[in-house]
Amino acid sequence: MHFVIRAKMSKERKNKLKNTLSMVLWGVLIFIITRQVPFVSYSILGNLALLGIVALNMRYDATGFYRTFLPILCWCSFLVFYALLQGNEVTLVARFILIIFFLLTAYFIILPSRMVKLLFALTLLQCIFLIGLEFILLLFFNLETYEPLRHYFINQGWGDVYTFTGHFYNIPVKGNALLPFVYMLSYFIPVFPQKRKSFFRCIYLLAIVFAGNFAYLISLFVFHFMLFFLQNESFRQLQLKILALSFLIILFFIPGLIFVENVMSKKVDSMGTRQDQVEVLLRDIGQENTTIWLGKGLGNTVSEKTNYRDYTGNIYFELQTFYFFNQLGIINFISFILLNLFFAYTKIRDPRLLFVYLCYILYAFTNPYILDSNQVIVILTLVMANKILEDENRVCTCNV
Repeated sequence: MHFVIRAKMSKERKNKLKNTLSMVLWGVLIFIITRQVPFVSYSILGNLALLGIVALNMRYDATGFYRTFLPILCWCSFLVFYALLQGNEVTLVARFILIIFFLLTAYFIILPSRMVKLLFALTLLQCIFLIGLEFILLLFFNLETYEPLRHYFINQGWGDVYTFTGHFYNIPVKGNALLPFVYMLSYFIPVFPQKRKSFFRCIYLLAIVFAGNFAYLISLFVFHFMLFFLQNESFRQLQLKILALSFLIILFFIPGLIFVENVMSKKVDSMGTRQDQVEVLLRDIGQENTTIWLGKGLGNTVSEKTNYRDYTGNIYFELQTFYFFNQLGIINFISFILLNLFFAYTKIRDPRLLFVYLCYILYAFTNPYILDSNQVIVILTLVMANKILEDENRVCTCNV
């Protein structure tokens, strides 16, 4: 009996130590991801923290290993072997196989729910940074004097800061990717302090606007539009909502059209760059019949210069999904997508959380936030959120 008690206490201490280490590593990961201005050169620490989180928290029994992880490991081994056979750089092969491995194993890791609060605290810091920088730019800079600051941000690899009129500054810097995700998640789980959640939502919304990413706004529009109509209400209330929405559409149709036209006219160069990237990547993969089906291998880089950009050695593209397609080919890419869909629907079962994930994909797809550490964090957080909602439902059921 005494031995059993000691064994139980030892197990509890191990779990407590594991959770503490995981909390520290999670903090390092989120800090590095959100504070890439000015710590972009320390991104390796974020990758090591992520590796530590996976190593500490991966849970599987013998049956689960043979059914899930063994096939994944075999497929990953094939991808590595094929990439090396293509003559791709070993360090890049290792980089991308780790991303794939993390993206797939993240669905099987359930972190302590309190880590959501740490995600809130560190993304809030990024919001404060964006809002503060916006007001500094408006107060102390103009169209002529802000240019040296913009070039400094670009040269440091932090992102961009730009304006068209001098009355509003877009700040699409690295570290913004998780802000819309945390904002949307707050509608379904207690991310923000309950008494001040409306205040914090306004802070996040303001920072998202200052981030100057049109895809963020489209994603949030889709999110709120669906949220507005999917609430369980009477038919009469639904009629009133449709009537109110129709009135707003009529009222803001002309101003909205002018706004979209202005945004799209300013983004012509950006859209041209994206189209150019797609053409370059598809042209590269289409050189041989084999590479169309199996890809150019993990870590493949293109050697092409166009009117828009020199892509030689690039591993980051605005449409990162097409870069993964270039590496994986039709067969492997479809397999990867199907695995993600299967794991998402089996591990993130709550439809509200799947909706948040879909909205994240919507804005990440047109930015280099997909198939990277940001998406791994999103998956880990959604699995945590699913556990929180399941526990709440279990408590409610017990009370009934």
